[in-house]
Amino acid sequence: MEEEPRSMSAKPGPHGEWMEIPPHLPQGRRSLSRAEARRFELVLLSREVPHRIKRLRPDEGGGWTIMVRPGLLETAVDEIESYIEENRPRLFRSLVDPDLPPKTGAQATVAVMFCLLMFHALTLRAFPDFDLYAGDWTRLGSADAARILGGQWWRAVTALTLHGDWAHVTANALIGGTLCWLCCRRIGTGAAWLGVVLGGTAGNFVNAYVLGAPHDAVGFSTAVFAAAGMLSGARPFAERADPDSPFPERFGRLLREAFVPLAAGLGLLAMLGSGNADGRTDLGAHLFGFACGLPLGILAGWLRRRGIRFEGHDLLPGTVAFALPALCWYLAFTAG
Repeated sequence: MEEEPRSMSAKPGPHGEWMEIPPHLPQGRRSLSRAEARRFELVLLSREVPHRIKRLRPDEGGGWTIMVRPGLLETAVDEIESYIEENRPRLFRSLVDPDLPPKTGAQATVAVMFCLLMFHALTLRAFPDFDLYAGDWTRLGSADAARILGGQWWRAVTALTLHGDWAHVTANALIGGTLCWLCCRRIGTGAAWLGVVLGGTAGNFVNAYVLGAPHDAVGFSTAVFAAAGMLSGARPFAERADPDSPFPERFGRLLREAFVPLAAGLGLLAMLGSGNADGRTDLGAHLFGFACGLPLGILAGWLRRRGIRFEGHDLLPGTVAFALPALCWYLAFTAG
C-alpha cells in the first residue's frame, strides 16, 4: 500500500501490528474517501494520537484507511465518533443513533402501513352477504368514550385501525410510518411495535376517561404520537454523555436531546388531519398518546443503556403487537 507521510506517525514496534480504524467505526466500513481520511486525520492530529494514513490498492477495494497501534484503537475510535456526532445535523442526530443498523424495522413498517391502507379500503366496502356495511366498522370499533368506560375496552385498540378518510390514513402511513421506523431502529422491531400499539391504546383509554361521553374518535395518530413519545423518552439514554460532568449539565443535555422528537411530534398536529369520528382533530388523543409513549421510551432506553437490547428478540413482542388488533376486532364483532 502507498503510505502518505504524516507529521505525526509511529513505526511498528514489538507490541503489536497496526490496526485499521474504519471497520471499528459505527458504520463498519472497509475504507474511507480521501476527504474523510483527511478530516479524521486532523482529528487524531489535534488529539496527538499517533497514526498512519494509507491508500488502498484497487484489488483491496480502493479508498483510504487510517491505522493506529492496538493500544490506541479505542481512543482513536472514540475521538472520531465524537467528531462525527458533534458535526451531524441536530435533527438527524437527535432521532437516529449512528450505531444502529440502518435497515432495522423497515420491512415490517412498510408492511404494517400497507395493511393500514388496505384495511381502510376494506372498511369502505359493503358486504351484504355478511350484513356488514361501510358505517358498521366505525359503529363497532371507534373509541366511543361511553362504551369504552362501559366495558368495551377493545375499542381503544380497534379505533387505531380506523380512519375518517384517505387523507387521514395516508398522512398516518407516511409520517407515522417514519416515526415508527425510527422507533424500530432505536429499540428493536418487535419491542417498538408492541410499544406503539400499547402506547396508542393507553392514550385512547386516558382520552376516553378524561373527555367522557359523548366523545368518539378514530385513527392511528394516537399510536403515532406514542411513537414520538417513545423516541423522546429513549433518545437521551443513547447520548454518550460524560458521567463525571455536573448534574445540571447532564440534565440540560437530556432535555435538549428529548426536545427535538417532542417538537417533531407536536408538528404533526398540523399535518395528520382529522382524528375524531366527526372529522375534527383529536388533540386530546394526540397529547395522551405522546404522554403514554414517553415512559415506554424511557424504560426501553434505560434498559438499553444497561446492556439489555431487544434486537434479535422480535418474534414474541411482534406477534403480540399484531395479534392484539385482530383479537380486539373479533371481540368487537362478537359484541355486535
